[in-house]
Amino acid sequence: MRRFPCLLLLAALPLASLPAQQRLGAIQKRPKLAAGVDTNDARAYLNLATREIESDPDVAAAAFYWAARLDPSSPEALYGLRISHLLRRPQANKLYMEGGRRARTSKDLKALDSLMMRASRLDPFLYRRWDASLIMSYYRDLFRRDYPQSSDAEINQAIRDGMERWGASTRGWLAYSQGRLPEALRNYQDALKKAKYPAGIHLDMGRTHYMGGHVGPALDAFKLGIEALRKEDADPDEEVIFYSSKALVEHGIGILYAKMGQPDSAKAALGRSMTEDLAYFMAHVALGQMALAARDSLTAVSELGLAAEVASDEPWVHYLYGSTLMAVGQFAEAVTPLKKSIELEPLYAAPQFALGQTLEKTGDAAGAKAAYATYLKVAPRRENAARTLAEQRLAALGGAP
Repeated sequence: MRRFPCLLLLAALPLASLPAQQRLGAIQKRPKLAAGVDTNDARAYLNLATREIESDPDVAAAAFYWAARLDPSSPEALYGLRISHLLRRPQANKLYMEGGRRARTSKDLKALDSLMMRASRLDPFLYRRWDASLIMSYYRDLFRRDYPQSSDAEINQAIRDGMERWGASTRGWLAYSQGRLPEALRNYQDALKKAKYPAGIHLDMGRTHYMGGHVGPALDAFKLGIEALRKEDADPDEEVIFYSSKALVEHGIGILYAKMGQPDSAKAALGRSMTEDLAYFMAHVALGQMALAARDSLTAVSELGLAAEVASDEPWVHYLYGSTLMAVGQFAEAVTPLKKSIELEPLYAAPQFALGQTLEKTGDAAGAKAAYATYLKVAPRRENAARTLAEQRLAALGGAP
């Protein structure tokens, strides 16, 4: 049996259990990492989860959970957490794969889809590489139910033999998640010929084009996707996919326009995103980041402040707002959002370091020392430059390393 030892560090830090539970679901025990691997590094847990997601989804779920605690800005951690929860619960995966009214009304699936929605907000073009595990697990379970005496090799061969009988959209979905992008596009094109509800297929094609580095075709596909979504809105039989909302699609369109060097079109798309959903804070984040790139600090602060108001439970948004205030010299104003970020997730290292710098600027030496000391406890070892600077500032302020 695998053991999941909690680290002593957890006892030394106040854990924001309730906010973390609200964002990520039930608290998971930390999975054990190999000797010498940095337990403060989200990447270490992502690597573990990637290795274990098919062979041991329980371990993968715990690893994705802790990756999301250590780095709340990681879309891969949120997405992987959803996938691993579905893999560890075959009945939930079956319900998800088969869809229908029961799937739409399932509280469990809604909770898991909220993780996917948050991951997609962070990155509308997130590569869903672990979807293949869901698809293959579903079909393996079907074969095991009907042919319980079959070996794994026989089941895998039967799945390969039966792929041509799957729907074209499912074949495209599998090919995409396995990185076979041209094959995925061919299947999606076939699926469009018979699709009653083509919005999801257009969007999947857009993500596939984007993965292949083709921004123009991705934009065309997303435009077709949002047109189809608007037509499908009035149909009560169409399934609502939480992470394919029109606000999210407009956000993606804005990203694509920005990559094509068309900032005005990008801003217009982000504006439409907020029209579709006033609570879609990522549009404010994107506008704030565009303003920062254009050295428009006034607009950046305004947009990121609006994002932090709406995203009250997202630690990384409050950190982004606070660090931007700090960068433009508004040190006193930066303290509150940085402390809010830490309150929501004490194991998130970045706001601890920024808070130390900010409090030092405001003359709060004791607070700065405490923030630097906490940062050094929770920061990953690979952050060499920041750790060295934190140690230097802590020593300069009379604190013990």
